[in-house]
Amino acid sequence: MRNISNSAIISLLTNVLILLVLAKSLSLVVLWYLPNEGVELSVKENFQPKYQRVDFKNMIQRKKRENMSATANIEDVGTNITDMILNGLYGTKNSGFIIIALKVNPSKTDIVAVGELYNGYILKSIASLSAIFQKDGKDYVLYLEQQNGKSSSYVTKIKVDGGSDSKIELTRKEISLYAKNPKEIWKNISITEVKDGKNIKGFKVTKINNKSKFASLGLKVNDLIIKANNIRLKSYRDALDIYKNIDKLDMIQIVVIRNNQEMELVYEIN
Repeated sequence: MRNISNSAIISLLTNVLILLVLAKSLSLVVLWYLPNEGVELSVKENFQPKYQRVDFKNMIQRKKRENMSATANIEDVGTNITDMILNGLYGTKNSGFIIIALKVNPSKTDIVAVGELYNGYILKSIASLSAIFQKDGKDYVLYLEQQNGKSSSYVTKIKVDGGSDSKIELTRKEISLYAKNPKEIWKNISITEVKDGKNIKGFKVTKINNKSKFASLGLKVNDLIIKANNIRLKSYRDALDIYKNIDKLDMIQIVVIRNNQEMELVYEIN
């Protein structure tokens, strides 16, 4: 009985060992074919870009509305003035002058500089096509009058530096054009006020186009204009009073300081 039992135990152990060997062999084979690193879940990414609809028509119209609004903020800042006529503008926002008249007497024009009083209104600033006034703390706007003036010509004879006379022809249409379009003036000449303390000493020519009519008048860069027809120029009004009386004048004399010396430019109007 003991021999049979031992044989059975030995047979069972042998079978178990064989199974263990087979299992180990199978595990070695499986491990041989598996990758060294772990396996991760691969997620396919969506590379479709996001988009946003752009309406160029609305963008352009919005930009146009913004520009119109900006223009309105500059020029349409107050109540319209209806009893005055704005004939000309000269200068920038906070400096310069305007040519103005009352509707009851349009032929009587006045020159008003920024900060001066006219008909109860103070000229506050100058825009591209209008003048901004102030009265009792309220802003008022006066727009440039569109006029079709008659064109007539006159000849100016110039005596410069004691040299020979030269002539140029100007038309009143050209004068009116410059008066109403100051940008055309600034393209050819720039003049700035020179002060001695709080008082204006004169008006200095800072830029001039040598091919323009202004250069043919004998003016040069750095000239300091101090007198016109023996009147000391102490304001924009003094400097351009001659404009409104030009039809009554036969001669204009301008005194400038050039190279620390006074020089007289004479214009004979025929």
